[in-house]
Amino acid sequence: MGHYLVGLDEGTTGCKTCVFDLAGNLIGSDYREYSCVYFPDKPGFVEQSDAEITPALYASVKAAIAKSGVDASEIIAIGLSSQGAVIGLVDDQGQAIGNFISWQDVRGVSMFGQMEQLMTPRQFYDITGWDMHHPLNPVAKHVWLQKHEPDLYERAARFVTNQEFFLHQFGADGWFSDSSSICREGLAQADVHDYSPTIFEVFGMDPSKRGERVPHGTVVGQITPTLAELTGLPVGCAVCVGAMDQDCSSYGCGLIRQGDTTIVMGTFGACYICSDQPIRDPEDSMLMVKSHTYFEHGPNTWTIEGSSPASASSYRWFRDNLAQLEVAAGRSTGLDPYDMINAQIARSTPGANGVTFLPFLQGRAGGTVGPNAKATLAGMRMSTSRDDMARAVMEGICYEQKEVLLAQSKSGLKVGDIRLTGGAAKSPLWVQMQADIYQRPVTVLSTTENGCLGAALFAGVGTGTYKDAYEAVDNAVQMATTYEPDPKLAGPYEEAYERFEGAYQGLTSTIYA
Repeated sequence: MGHYLVGLDEGTTGCKTCVFDLAGNLIGSDYREYSCVYFPDKPGFVEQSDAEITPALYASVKAAIAKSGVDASEIIAIGLSSQGAVIGLVDDQGQAIGNFISWQDVRGVSMFGQMEQLMTPRQFYDITGWDMHHPLNPVAKHVWLQKHEPDLYERAARFVTNQEFFLHQFGADGWFSDSSSICREGLAQADVHDYSPTIFEVFGMDPSKRGERVPHGTVVGQITPTLAELTGLPVGCAVCVGAMDQDCSSYGCGLIRQGDTTIVMGTFGACYICSDQPIRDPEDSMLMVKSHTYFEHGPNTWTIEGSSPASASSYRWFRDNLAQLEVAAGRSTGLDPYDMINAQIARSTPGANGVTFLPFLQGRAGGTVGPNAKATLAGMRMSTSRDDMARAVMEGICYEQKEVLLAQSKSGLKVGDIRLTGGAAKSPLWVQMQADIYQRPVTVLSTTENGCLGAALFAGVGTGTYKDAYEAVDNAVQMATTYEPDPKLAGPYEEAYERFEGAYQGLTSTIYA
């Protein structure tokens, strides 16, 4: 048996490949960027091209293996972490028809009224685990395509997840998806980890155009000589089903047992609690219920999660639009603009001197007005500094996650100590801020590449490298540093959180309505 596993994370703005040994140590990695397609005349439309993504995936895998210095013949398998809730149309040759519709795309919001004529929001939530009014609801995008692009919709031989499509690009012999990707599409009967016949029937979708649901880690292909040349993987290397990226990230943080809690704070953010039961939000369907692990012989678990559609993207928005000086300085000095902004944030005080940021650049998850929510900076005075504004942005992202944690607790879930992954985990300032705002210990792991690690561990389970999902986590997920909350900051942050909630409620009754 070989000694290494490869995890490939096909993310929103770029892909990363990591080579791990069987103890979860990172041996080598590579990152490649690609773009999203935006349309000035079509606000909210976001698409991507596989013609740009696929070569980046191949190049990233090849470079990561070269940088690792390992003997490629010792690589056992590759697992895929992929964007979720992307809608890809392909022809009968398996070629993409036009661009794929990004998970960030919100064109489906206009279809909510039509959907409600077919099924009540609560029925939709009870089946799929999705809030029908979530601004990113992928079923709503299918309904939009049926109405606005009927010829294109009918011409598609298949509708694929990114997991299906890019496994196929790596030689999968057929079309295969996993339960977490199917749930993220809104096409699942979440309670049973599989497709929902009711959703297909009610919304006029053809189940024969969907890939087969298989357990995580299933070997679905082998690397051919041609793919070996493109990727650097050895001929015969196992190609394995992974999961959509958030589940790979949370599994790579060790989330596998009841009560395990992970916050992923990246382009998209969410808080996940592992549950043995598919618990629903009793109030406004803020909490999504999604298959987390589905294995033939278990464990079969769910995540009960609340999302932050923009999350750390809000901080990137601040960098790109209000910190051009730091960006320019970074180009000339090689310093990270985020480090410069973080230093400014540290000069402000908890609560950002009264400034509040609502991070709803992509709407808010949960509630009937969620899709219409907008980002807002409030509470500024002549004395407000840019340091305060930057801190308010960082805090606002955390307050949205605190809102989720409170909803999870209210639903009867036991929130465990928090494991943090995503870009925010790389900033000690931001990690400590979260511990202080949540008033809970927050742990970062020895690797921040948890999406790649989760994909690699799924491949390890599927190939029998580990005897089960528990052994994979216990052997390869390593904790690094735990940040303890400062009880003296509980009061200032609670006051700021109340301002956050008050600002949202006030705007809900006015400009969001």
